[in-house]
Amino acid sequence: MKFSPRKQHIYHQANIQGQDYIVGDLHGEVDALKFELERVGFNYETDRLFCTGDIIDKGDTSIDCLNLLTEKWFYAVLGNHEQLFLKGFESSKYWQMMQKQGGEWITPYLDRLDLLMRWKTLIDVTMPLARTIEFAGKTIGISHANTPLDWQHVQSGELSEHDIWQLLWHRPLDERKPWYSVSGVDAVVHGHDPVPWITQMRNRYWIETFTHNKKLTVVRIDFFFPELQLAAAGMH
Repeated sequence: MKFSPRKQHIYHQANIQGQDYIVGDLHGEVDALKFELERVGFNYETDRLFCTGDIIDKGDTSIDCLNLLTEKWFYAVLGNHEQLFLKGFESSKYWQMMQKQGGEWITPYLDRLDLLMRWKTLIDVTMPLARTIEFAGKTIGISHANTPLDWQHVQSGELSEHDIWQLLWHRPLDERKPWYSVSGVDAVVHGHDPVPWITQMRNRYWIETFTHNKKLTVVRIDFFFPELQLAAAGMH
């Protein structure tokens, strides 16, 4: 599937005003997201929320999730479901594929080119393939499904067609292969692969828990750096 996203990577400097959080795939579950944000005490003025992609399909509120892309506190990476939506502008077969994978919500809007173009523009402009976030002298990467083993290659903006497929579609947890750390970054967070709880392999984490237990995972970014938590605890 040939695909060239408008943006491959965006870099975020540290949030000096508030906290940063990461959430797994939303899949049209905006109410579940609001519940979790209230639970963690999310501050909509100063905090940032990063998402592993697939904000649409399966749930009942895909349009509300698309509207999150207009919020200054919400930052998502592209998922394979958004890719199918974008590819639908080239051939309707991709929208048909999307409808068969929980994307029935789009059916009443297939003759509303104005809305389809609005959502396309939002996705194109605000959802890169990957993001890097600074935190306390560390860096954490986010991509939807998988990543090449050199994060600097992801940041280079020179990803191949195979690299892009890997970031959007690959399911490495299904493979029984030796695990390697991703170089050029301290940690990487993915969604896509359903897991019953946060799953760690070396410096990589998978957090798409909603499929298994109907509960989104929203975690503060320092969760991925326990050594910083221990150092902070030792100072008290």
